[in-house]
Amino acid sequence: MAERLALVIASECTAFPRLGFTAELATALYSVFTTVGHWLPVGDGPVLDPTIIELKRRIKAAFQRADELGATLLIAFIGHGFTTNDDDFYLLAADSAMPLDSDSGFHLVNVVAEQLGNTRSLDGLIVLVDACEAGTGALGAGSRWVRILEKSAGRMELLVASDDGNAYDGCFSRTLLRTFDTGLPGSGTNLLCADLTPELNSSCQRQTPRHLSFNGTQVRRGDQGLWLVPNRSRSRDAVTGRPAAGLVDHLVHSVSLTTSVQETLADIVEASGDRLQALIGPAGAGKSTLMSLLIRPVLVETLGSLTAEFVTAAVFLDVTSTVESVLLELGNQLGARFGAEFAAAHQAVHAELTDRERFSAFEIEIVRPLHRMRKAGRRIRILIDGLDQPEEGCRSSVVAAITILTTDERLSHVRVIVGIRSGTDVVDHPDIAHARRVHLQPPTAREVLRELRIAEGAIPDGLDRTIHELPDDMRGGWLLPRLITEIDWRDGSCEGADLDALVALRFRTTHQRRVHADIALPMGALLAAVGVGPTAPLSLICEALRRLGRPVTLPQLRDAVVDLGVLVARGHPGQDNERVGLSHAAFTNSLRQIVCAQWPTALLDAHTALAAAFDTVTGPDIDVYAHTAAPRHYLASENSARALAFLDVADTRRRPIDNRASWANWMVAFQEALPPDHPDLLAARARFARWTGDAGEPFAARAMFAGLVEDCTAMFGHNHPQTLLPRVQLANWHVQTGGAAQAVVMLTELLGLEQDEREKLRIRADLGFSTGQAGDIVGARDQYTAFLPALERLLGPMHPDVLHSRDQYARWIGEAGDPERARRQLIELVPVCENVLGSEHTDTMWAKDNLARWTAACGDPDGAARLYGEVLAMREKVSGTEHPFTLMTRRNLAQFCAGQGDYAAAVELGADLPEIWRRLYGPDDRGTIDVTRNVAEWTAQAECTG
Repeated sequence: MAERLALVIASECTAFPRLGFTAELATALYSVFTTVGHWLPVGDGPVLDPTIIELKRRIKAAFQRADELGATLLIAFIGHGFTTNDDDFYLLAADSAMPLDSDSGFHLVNVVAEQLGNTRSLDGLIVLVDACEAGTGALGAGSRWVRILEKSAGRMELLVASDDGNAYDGCFSRTLLRTFDTGLPGSGTNLLCADLTPELNSSCQRQTPRHLSFNGTQVRRGDQGLWLVPNRSRSRDAVTGRPAAGLVDHLVHSVSLTTSVQETLADIVEASGDRLQALIGPAGAGKSTLMSLLIRPVLVETLGSLTAEFVTAAVFLDVTSTVESVLLELGNQLGARFGAEFAAAHQAVHAELTDRERFSAFEIEIVRPLHRMRKAGRRIRILIDGLDQPEEGCRSSVVAAITILTTDERLSHVRVIVGIRSGTDVVDHPDIAHARRVHLQPPTAREVLRELRIAEGAIPDGLDRTIHELPDDMRGGWLLPRLITEIDWRDGSCEGADLDALVALRFRTTHQRRVHADIALPMGALLAAVGVGPTAPLSLICEALRRLGRPVTLPQLRDAVVDLGVLVARGHPGQDNERVGLSHAAFTNSLRQIVCAQWPTALLDAHTALAAAFDTVTGPDIDVYAHTAAPRHYLASENSARALAFLDVADTRRRPIDNRASWANWMVAFQEALPPDHPDLLAARARFARWTGDAGEPFAARAMFAGLVEDCTAMFGHNHPQTLLPRVQLANWHVQTGGAAQAVVMLTELLGLEQDEREKLRIRADLGFSTGQAGDIVGARDQYTAFLPALERLLGPMHPDVLHSRDQYARWIGEAGDPERARRQLIELVPVCENVLGSEHTDTMWAKDNLARWTAACGDPDGAARLYGEVLAMREKVSGTEHPFTLMTRRNLAQFCAGQGDYAAAVELGADLPEIWRRLYGPDDRGTIDVTRNVAEWTAQAECTG
């Protein structure tokens, strides 16, 4: 959590009648704030009945500590209050005495003003006062505190129990405690002071509370980051605890529940039997808001029968979204919704998988657990908004995931509702043609003007005419009133105020403020680079601003974020993992035009700063953002080599099938960012082809490398260095697809070309392996004998390529007739592989498998059986029972048993291998034919010997 400090004070003045409830209520508030609200206490408990000296010391110390930490400070006071001279409001300590002055009483307005003037890094202030006559203090704060905060762009909330009259029986604090306990169904993720005023008016009718909010801008509701405790009524929302919760708060605040909106919601609910519904409409028509209302149906009277459980999970897509990020978000929300049931289903899926390498992460982590959770009458509803938002390659993967969720017969209990902007290609995507379509129309000019009059009372001169003159799609729809209510119209004109003009005016409202003048433009550029949705960690934005030459503290950055109001979406507001981005896609181009008009290289510089910030800022939230956004920032900052390197590291943590999906997504971004002949684009194509083959499609990989070779040859020439690597890779995939002899020809040709020693040695290694696979065992052995010492000198004895070649060398030595020498080499090699690569690495397991083979050939069947058993157990643990390498290991063990005359064991090990091989690779596959023949021979032998 971000630093949030709370000081709770209960004070009974001995000169006044005893209240009797202050300590009890202060202790209860302290407990709720520190346990539920996660405020850090200032001190070891509530301050009870302090002297005036102690009261002043504790409050001053709290301000100083909050300033040192850049923290938000909450001060809550319960006790006696008194006003003198109609203007001076005092909080009374235990020893306060009349007449009151700055020595005998705590002058709330003056002391806090002094402390505000002395702070430089305070990240917001909340003051709660349960005392009589506190309204006078609110009036004074509205004058003095606001003037100070205006100069520093600070943020503040003041909520007091009374006007100039009395407060009774702690009603203010009791109402807070009760509301904290029950929550407010109509409020957002966290409870703000503004949410509590209606409750106080209703519950404490003998007194009149006063609320003062200042955030330095036109945003009326205040800073979402200055919250008191989480809203318990929101605990069952699909997005509770997720960054999207702040976006939902933003979307549903002051929503206009027109007849059209309510009818559309009812239509969607009534059609909830359809497995896929698509909500389609132009920008600003309210698609995301409708989605948010389905998440919080209590806000819509006509949906009164629905609860928060109606929506199981909700994902708001943005430009950084991938199928991996969707998977992660759905997994988190399903886990929160179903708890132990989802965890058990997830565990059962992993336990039953026979081949983890064959299935995508989405299949394993989402589809199969959802299938196991199917129950009679249960419906699992998933909202996915902004299907048009992700970049093309990533969008295709997300669409494919939605297709599985809504067409797979295992998931007949799953319902999906997607939001799509009209006019985009995804609307007509064939994979979602089965969707029931709900077309959402933008609001009329009349509806927008009515909304404005409700919010503003008066509309700026000429604005009504301007809105009527806008085209039918309203160029922003419901976004218009939100923008208009936050614009400072004193220096602005309504003429020609379309969406772009309104965004420019709204941005200027922040930019022209002196306290934000230096950072507003780079902040706008960074938001335009980040894109839509609360995705980029605020700490990353802060570091990027420093790299752009505009260093600010996090509190100052939050000031600017709040000041930008409707333009910014916030996730986890006020916390240390706060995330930001643009609140709507319709703002993206407008903001780009604004910043680039004044700063032509703004977007390039912003992407460059964000990319560089990854080198400095660390943490789990940074890692999550980087996983989906870092390559995009690297590409946009013209650093494609870093994008490649980043993705290469990510590939080491995933299975081949997931790497293939990742590269399928990123290929579009590389192709858009780089010319066809760029080395990094060609390298990206090679990565995609390689992972395609490793994921189980070797013929597809061979075809992709053949295409790459053809393109490189056309661009650079057949023997150009840029063409040589894909030619080597193409030869290797010929080996993998049964064309070893052809690979030998190709690699022999390549070996005759001029190239550096490292590449030549690797080609010699590939040629040696291909030679052996083509049947020339002695030739393979001799080639390894010749090049392996040079490879070891170049790369070092522990390099993975050297270890792999040593394993192959031992194989060819054994097959050439010297099993004892092969065994000796492998006895030395296997422990090295285990130490360098790890016991679960595939090269380690192949080396141990090879050792088992030659151990058996040297007359040690018990040792061979033990080694084969260890390899098979490890293969099944790492890759599942039906992975090709596991099947080959089981076949090797079965062949060993048959070679020892134990045909019954061979049959037991291999009985189901023909059926599995046929199912996985088809009846005509060479492996299927060979293993079928083997099992038939073992069965016949077992019957004869039996």
